Amino acid sequence: MPPSASFDPSYRYDRQVRLWGEEGQASIGTTSACVLGSDSLATETLKSLVLAGVHSFFVVDDARVEHADLGQNFFLQSDDIGRSRAEATLEKLTELNPSVSGRASCQSPTALAQEDVEKLATFSVVVSANQSESIDTKFAEVLYNIRVPFVCIKSYGLIGTMRICIKEHTIANSHEENPRPDLRLDAPFKTLSEIINETDLNEMTVEQLRHTPYILLHFKALDVFRKHRNNENAFPETTNDRKEIQQILQSFRRSTEHSGTKDSENFDEAKAAVMRAFQKTTIGASVQSILSAAESSDSTQPFWLICEALRRFVKFNNGLLPLRGTLPDMTSDSNRYTRLASVFHEKALLDAQEVLRLTREVEKERGVGDVISDDVCYRFCKNADRIRVQHGALLDYTRETKECVRKVKEMSIEEQSREEKVDSATWLLLMRAVGRFRKEKGRFPGTNGVPVSIDAQDLKKRVEVLIRESVQEEEEIKPILHNVTDSAIAEMCRFGAAELHVISSYVGGIASQEIIKLATNQYVPIDNTFVFDGHSQESSTFKL
Repeated sequence: MPPSASFDPSYRYDRQVRLWGEEGQASIGTTSACVLGSDSLATETLKSLVLAGVHSFFVVDDARVEHADLGQNFFLQSDDIGRSRAEATLEKLTELNPSVSGRASCQSPTALAQEDVEKLATFSVVVSANQSESIDTKFAEVLYNIRVPFVCIKSYGLIGTMRICIKEHTIANSHEENPRPDLRLDAPFKTLSEIINETDLNEMTVEQLRHTPYILLHFKALDVFRKHRNNENAFPETTNDRKEIQQILQSFRRSTEHSGTKDSENFDEAKAAVMRAFQKTTIGASVQSILSAAESSDSTQPFWLICEALRRFVKFNNGLLPLRGTLPDMTSDSNRYTRLASVFHEKALLDAQEVLRLTREVEKERGVGDVISDDVCYRFCKNADRIRVQHGALLDYTRETKECVRKVKEMSIEEQSREEKVDSATWLLLMRAVGRFRKEKGRFPGTNGVPVSIDAQDLKKRVEVLIRESVQEEEEIKPILHNVTDSAIAEMCRFGAAELHVISSYVGGIASQEIIKLATNQYVPIDNTFVFDGHSQESSTFKL
């Protein structure tokens, strides 16, 4: 490694750049995170963000380091007892990555919430770690209105939860797994058509035929398919049609005089790719909804500016998105594959240039100047079929508790297994009951030396109250309460508000991963609730 490599992001973050590219790493490098709290969950979240290379972080906590913190937070030592916990963790966190700057405040999160909104607007994301419901609600309301993502995470015994609250989140590349190749079999462009017309399988030697890229075999099979139907626009639409294409491909095979075999790797590839490749080039429903959204017509945000340009491009491009411009690997001689790859790449560049021209028109119309760079436009066009938009709801514990109760009510649990596994919605409802218990008694259940059996009865009463508040006045709550087992209630008390480092580490890692998704506008963040059950080591996500 070169001497300066330790200061070069391309070396330091080499592995993660492979995931989200240099543009994604650049976005992370401008991210500033504010974290409310400095306990184990908060520091584990920050640890992953600091190592990922965020620009800066700000820790807000008025707690002092106590002896109990040493057993659950690896960033604290016995010498730190009595110090500000925010400042003590700050020292250790900044040692992890000298490129990241950090600050700490010894004020309470409540005090920060009451400060000028403009201060919160300077952060890319705000994270609430194990804060009370009242603090969560205050921050959520402010941040939602100024469009700053708010991530609320909690670790309680063997249970971990996360709630992402954001008004709107745009995704420039969802990184769809195993996407269908963009081969334009139903709509070949001019330079591709020229190569197809030049290709004559009958004039090829067996060796040349066996090194013909399967995309050309597909086009030739499509020609035969259309002749069979006497329709130059026919296209395989059913499984039987595609099986016919496979039979046509089989008929193209030839053998040499001495081998006698028709086996050929490129034909095997062509047959295997038929079902996925022979799909009409269309625009998915999610992308169509984005292009027709009101924001495309009037927003000055970069994402929506280019979406409007994309909409105009599609209108004058026969309803087609810009070409992705990449070919899948396929058996071929180098000359033909290189030529095909070149024409696909050149066409993708031409499409991107046209979208950029339209983007400049939109920018001029809306008076925002040149916001979109050539590189950003090209990447956007390359992933145009994978753009997404998420619209989130404001964090509302009352509404979400009702939704949890509804999910618990709808659960179908066998009597013999009801004690063995607890549903995620039940754990979430019990977390709400713990919050109510803490608010009313000033402590967590199972603490201050109170026997678990006594606090379990009190906690169950609060579960009953939450259920009663969430259903119709005349509705019977016993069937719902029956799904919340006494053993699960007792388990919440047995936790005694303990924060297990292994749970905090896992949930903190998930939270930092979601924050990076929000920062890079890549991949699809959880929408909007995540629950981890350490008993069964199972995770679940759902929208509240």
